Amino acid sequence: MKGLLMIARPHRALNDPKRAEDCELAIQLRLMELLSDAFDAGWGKLEVLAAMNRVADQAALKLDARVQVDVASYLKKFSRKS
Repeated sequence: MKGLLMIARPHRALNDPKRAEDCELAIQLRLMELLSDAFDAGWGKLEVLAAMNRVADQAALKLDARVQVDVASYLKKFSRKS
């Protein structure tokens, strides 16, 4: 594992349209470092990218409790129909 890079702090207000772009740039180097570490460990590029997408999706669901409850209730309804 290489040295962890620092992520820059935000310098724009929450409502500034450029803030999202700043965030992407701030995490880009760390993300590339993580990808490189995974590839160096022997994981394939497609499986690493797919895993990262799944982890990001799961994190997003956990951060939004309303969505998490909605998804759980949808899955209950769906499983009853099957």
